Amino acid sequence: MGRVTPREWAWVSVFAAVVMLVTTVPYWVAWSSQTPDLRFGGFVWGVEDGNSYIAKMNAGANGAWLFTLPYTSEPQTGVFIYSFYLTLGRLAGGGHDRLVAVYHIARWVCGFALLLVSYRFLAEFLLRIKQRRLAVVITALGGGLGWALMFLFPAGVFDSLPIDVISPEAFTFLNLYGLPHLAFARCFLLLGLLAYWQDHPYWAGAWLFAVSLIQPLYVLIAWALLVGDQFVGAWRTMPASLSLITGRLWPTLLLSSPVVLYTIYIFIADPLIQQWNVQNVLPSPHPLHYVFGYGVLLGVGAWGWRGLWRRRPRLARFVSLWVCAAPFLLYAPIATQRRLIEGFQLPLVVLATLALTVTFRRYRRWLIPLSVGAIIPTSVLLLVTGSLSALAHNPLMFHTQDELATFDWLARQGAAGQVVLSSRETGNVLPAYTPQIAYIGHGPETLFIAGKAPRVAAFYQAVTADDERRQLLAEGHIAYVLFGPHEHALGDFDPQKVPYLRLEFTAGEYKVYIVE
Repeated sequence: MGRVTPREWAWVSVFAAVVMLVTTVPYWVAWSSQTPDLRFGGFVWGVEDGNSYIAKMNAGANGAWLFTLPYTSEPQTGVFIYSFYLTLGRLAGGGHDRLVAVYHIARWVCGFALLLVSYRFLAEFLLRIKQRRLAVVITALGGGLGWALMFLFPAGVFDSLPIDVISPEAFTFLNLYGLPHLAFARCFLLLGLLAYWQDHPYWAGAWLFAVSLIQPLYVLIAWALLVGDQFVGAWRTMPASLSLITGRLWPTLLLSSPVVLYTIYIFIADPLIQQWNVQNVLPSPHPLHYVFGYGVLLGVGAWGWRGLWRRRPRLARFVSLWVCAAPFLLYAPIATQRRLIEGFQLPLVVLATLALTVTFRRYRRWLIPLSVGAIIPTSVLLLVTGSLSALAHNPLMFHTQDELATFDWLARQGAAGQVVLSSRETGNVLPAYTPQIAYIGHGPETLFIAGKAPRVAAFYQAVTADDERRQLLAEGHIAYVLFGPHEHALGDFDPQKVPYLRLEFTAGEYKVYIVE
């Protein structure tokens, strides 16, 4: 079962290349719309997080093997996480343009690989070539009905945007569009599941170990599914506990556990990483968002389960387990609930494909276009809005030459690890261009941001007492203070009137002061 012919590999390779080319269109529009004064920063979606990934690559380019938060001033020793981006940075070398170029090469390579691996995964369930092709098209380009919610409620509904706009774990297209590390992690996750089904526990453990190097949380999802599958499969013949002890699952669990256990340890033992975890909150939105996101796949796919059970009962049992476990995973008592939906789209695609091509085969000529047409508009909307934002020179995506000259000066004159005070907007970009640390610049990665944000705003206001400013500079170990448009928007403080700040650099509206 699951054999893929060379002709199929050729077809899916061409398809994957076309899809990755399509996802690159907004980036090409942005690069093409640069002006002599406005330069594209490299991202059209998830810009704030995108800058943080380049900042991590920048740290790797500067020799780091251990990760330290680039947006917080507290002294750090470094931990073994985000090795994907640190390694990319070492491969890329220094310079923002080079880092962004390598990032998008990785996006292409990892996205291309994910579509090939997804095809192989889908082939394990689907016997016919036409079924596999339909399934991989839905996987690559399909979303939910979020496009309808976006038109009806542009600001969001139930305190959230649609999941097919914000959750790369829920829908593959978002990984292809902008997140190479998550695409690569899913490749290994799917390969691990395939090895498990083929009774290769050591290979399963090896693939899941590779997952743990990129996104350890995904390994916990795999463990839950594999252990659950063992329990469900053994309950009629022997106690489930005995099955787990004597079964072949233990090599998989043991081989995949070292990085997971290390990560759990540092999130408990390291107070700074613990605080980061407290701030890194990704709750699952209202259940109706998942109804809108997966409604078409679930509605159609419910009719495909019977066909899967007839052909592959073991895989049908596994899919049933995953479907039943999903609600519990999504609302588990952890801060990053939303990530636990990882990969769930694929089994739903399998069920929907079987329903469209087998159960409802008499109506497939109109039902397939209708179903696919209902779930592709979100991906189209993301591509169109990204391109339009680029054409409009969205200030989040573009940086002025004066801003870049300021970052270039800091990179050349400042020492690595020195702290720079600025607004959050400027601070988010700064570590992507320089080896310095931003005092504030990223929601989860600026520790104690709730207390720091008002202090930064007060610093730039003329009414604030000098003692308060001096206290912030000392406690934050701040070496430089930056003034630009975003900082002037915070207040009317004139740094030239105080003796503890000395002007060191000017470029248009941007000024850098050294703390004395």
